[in-house]
Amino acid sequence: MKALTYILVAVLGAAAASWITWQLIAPDKDETDARIVITRLESVPTQPPLAELNPASVERLAREKAESEAEVETLRVRLAKLDGELARTRESLEELRRPLMSDLLSSALRADLESGEVVVTGGYALADGTRLYAFMQPVLERVDGEDVVRITSTFRTLDDAVGRKVGLDNLATNAANTLQHGEVWIADEQRQVFEALDAGMVGGLVTGPAVTMRPGESTWIEVGTMRLKVTPALTNEPGRLDFEVRLEQPQTPPVPAVAVE
Repeated sequence: MKALTYILVAVLGAAAASWITWQLIAPDKDETDARIVITRLESVPTQPPLAELNPASVERLAREKAESEAEVETLRVRLAKLDGELARTRESLEELRRPLMSDLLSSALRADLESGEVVVTGGYALADGTRLYAFMQPVLERVDGEDVVRITSTFRTLDDAVGRKVGLDNLATNAANTLQHGEVWIADEQRQVFEALDAGMVGGLVTGPAVTMRPGESTWIEVGTMRLKVTPALTNEPGRLDFEVRLEQPQTPPVPAVAVE
């Protein structure tokens, strides 16, 4: 029994001695972790202290900051422009889809013209057998130092025989909805056609309200059931306009003939 006790004591003593020796020579764990953190921090590049920044360095940093801010502003402006273009594209697509979703007669046209020239579109058949033609004349003006566009509009309903006499037969169409369907006239051509029609008191005539707007804006001109969307924009050539127009009108079925006994 004593022999076992001595052996156990010897083993415990050797273990205790080993533990004490390890504690004396082994590095402290907290100190090791601290050294690792310090090493990592020393490996991270740092900016020079403020006291070491000379005027040239300050000027360089200020210039880099200004350039970065300018780039951000440029990107912000471009993003805003793209958002606007996307919104206009979606609106245009909705307008193109609208005749497919409802019974509409429509005609759309985009043309490059000189201020004072006339855009003519329409030509689709109405329920009474006549055809509707829309005439729009945008005039670029300078008001209070700002460019504005004044647009007058006139609607004429004519039968095919009269349309041929005044040169509108090229626009006569059996399609209910058309794209890029129209012509650009000089002002004298419109005046001559109107004088010929008025002299014979032929066809229906409706004059739309004149509107004045800034280039790049859009507005609807409404006369009864007819709706005319106009969008004038400036071009790189002075005195010329990129003119977009859309004519819409509800489609009504033809009136059935009444038999006479």
